[in-house]
Amino acid sequence: MNKNINILLGITGGIAAYKSAEIARLLVKSNFHVKVVMTKTAEEFITPLTFEALTGEKVYRYNSIDKDHPMLHIDLAKWADIILVAPATAEFLSKILHGRADDMLSTSLLAFSKKVVIAPSMNKNMWGNKATQENVSKLKERGIIFSGPEYGSQACGDIGSGRMKEPTDIIEDINLIFNEEKKLFKNKKIVITAGPTIEYIDPIRYISNRSSGMMGCEIANAFYDSGARVTLVKGPCKYLQKEEIQTIEVKTAKEMLSEVEKNIKNCDIFVSVAAVSDFVIKDQKNKKIKSDKGLTLELAKNIDILRLISENYDLFTIGFAAETNDLKENAIKKLKEKKISVIAANKVSYEEGIDNTKNSITLYWGNGLEKTLSLKNKKELAVEFVEEISNIYK
Repeated sequence: MNKNINILLGITGGIAAYKSAEIARLLVKSNFHVKVVMTKTAEEFITPLTFEALTGEKVYRYNSIDKDHPMLHIDLAKWADIILVAPATAEFLSKILHGRADDMLSTSLLAFSKKVVIAPSMNKNMWGNKATQENVSKLKERGIIFSGPEYGSQACGDIGSGRMKEPTDIIEDINLIFNEEKKLFKNKKIVITAGPTIEYIDPIRYISNRSSGMMGCEIANAFYDSGARVTLVKGPCKYLQKEEIQTIEVKTAKEMLSEVEKNIKNCDIFVSVAAVSDFVIKDQKNKKIKSDKGLTLELAKNIDILRLISENYDLFTIGFAAETNDLKENAIKKLKEKKISVIAANKVSYEEGIDNTKNSITLYWGNGLEKTLSLKNKKELAVEFVEEISNIYK
């Protein structure tokens, strides 16, 4: 499928350079024609010979000279359909922003006028630094596409954003670029909720649930990859969505409803994945409750965001139902009572479903229609979910 597409893979000097070998292998496996350009510092992490073996092509080093091609950087820029830089260091982002051209990779980029994909890799503090974020913002304005970074453990021992995306995910992003016309929800506006909500007992304590936000964030990612204009209203959780997705962070159910309503205008689809707290504290305290006193909590029913949206707005609505028993019966009851288009039901326990990397869901819609999506990683499940919704939505 990709045999006529040329990719110039640029590698800069970061610890994640060892993953670039896998990127090269997967690109070749996907039938892309691959050539590699390495910076001087990249060669301190991994050798050019590795990439020559993987691609069957000569590797271009920072100071490469070819007597038959005196304008080598121009030739490479003309040859490539896309340039992918993975990993890209903080220094390299600054370098290309300011148009510096002192080696083969930077000069090739300066001569290149097509799509450029950057996969950043750096320490969380370097990624979060104001200078780096300003550089990223300006590069995006110029049309540079960013693949990552991700949140996770880093080589230095820190945990945070800045970790390079996994090779398989980067290849997925590259494939999406070349399959634009196949995007199922191109230009559709979709509002999605994700994660838990919290309801305060006093200024220190609150009630909530075990939702990690993973399913909602992955569904947001999958809709975004399918061409949708996604707005994600997200409760407090650590799981991260793609940076390109418009994200609004909230805490309580009231805040979540408010932000959904602000963004629901001209919306095509509303997907309520968030595990909204079912109850609120009836008598919320403005001062800390002293621990030496007994505590009895009186709870009241919380607002039902999904029901309010489905009743007051004319759009395609999708709800999620987490059930410990009588899955089908409870799901269909909610489908009818809340008057929504589709409900996705999943069984939960202490070991499965919520706060777990894997899940299975059954979709119910119409008059007795259903489709079960088998147990798998939530990222893969989200992709399958979006594909199935595209069939129902039509």
